[in-house]
Amino acid sequence: MLGQSALGLACVVLLGANGVSAASKSLKNLVTFGDSYTDKINVGDGGIAWPLYVESYSNNTVSVYDFARSGGTCSNKITPRPFPPVLETQIPAYTANVTTKSGTTQIIGPKGTYIPLASTDTLYSIWIGTNDVGAGALLTDPLPGISIVNTTSCVFDWMKELYDQGARNFLLQNMIPLHLAPMYAADGYPTKFWNAPHNQTEWSILIAEMVRSGNELWALRTKYAAPSLFPGARIGLFDSYGLFLDMYNNPAKYLVGPGYNVTGVVNACKFPYNNGTLVCNTQPASKRDSYLWWDELHPSEQANRVVARHILNVLKGGNDPWVSWYGAK
Repeated sequence: MLGQSALGLACVVLLGANGVSAASKSLKNLVTFGDSYTDKINVGDGGIAWPLYVESYSNNTVSVYDFARSGGTCSNKITPRPFPPVLETQIPAYTANVTTKSGTTQIIGPKGTYIPLASTDTLYSIWIGTNDVGAGALLTDPLPGISIVNTTSCVFDWMKELYDQGARNFLLQNMIPLHLAPMYAADGYPTKFWNAPHNQTEWSILIAEMVRSGNELWALRTKYAAPSLFPGARIGLFDSYGLFLDMYNNPAKYLVGPGYNVTGVVNACKFPYNNGTLVCNTQPASKRDSYLWWDELHPSEQANRVVARHILNVLKGGNDPWVSWYGAK
């Protein structure tokens, strides 16, 4: 694993290095890691996951290989949960699906046969952190000595694992403003995800601070440390936080009106405050695209369509307002 001291030293050495906000070259493969925000099988938005929209919007000129798993954190050694983490499960799953033939990396395709996965044509993305900082992990049950510093450092361990296998194009999607998600909002309520008594205002403040701190650590390390740790690699930082904040503040730019809703959810499931039976209410299909949230924790399908379009911009090699690039040109 990359030690925190090594990352810190690189930050000191490279302090003052210039970041790059330029487009990458066009890429035709996307390999994804993360949690239910990305998992295309156990979909978190009640519809189709954003990686599949990337494939569709590209007219299938982009091939997607999704290793993200619902409920996952970056590492169960840091924030243990009974779900498949990135380092201990998702990376091994990827490794088991690739091989090297005639000096070229190949991956098992949809038809069960190996097809080329050239590093120059492939973007490796990770969208992680929601479960790492949330209920059941850092927010309520952190292991002794574990903090946001550890969970954010873990992403660079993911990067190293793939870099050592030949990957050279990376995209780190930072955490969304979780304090705006109904589960963690100041006016939130007990949900199917967590119905134990807690101070909702305290939760909202703590989650907001952890997300901001974690995103800032990612930004600093991506800009100042990662380029020297991974020479020859190109590393993009996708500002999910900024994008979702803009969706929250300017829904007409992104959602389908009228009646934009950025505080409610399509599929609401509440536990009464007397710990009674879970009560769920789902909005009709005609209204779903006007919502920012599918449920109390997950973005809506419409929000994820927005994410997909921006990721596709990256894959096409275009400049995107929510992405900054560092490292190799």
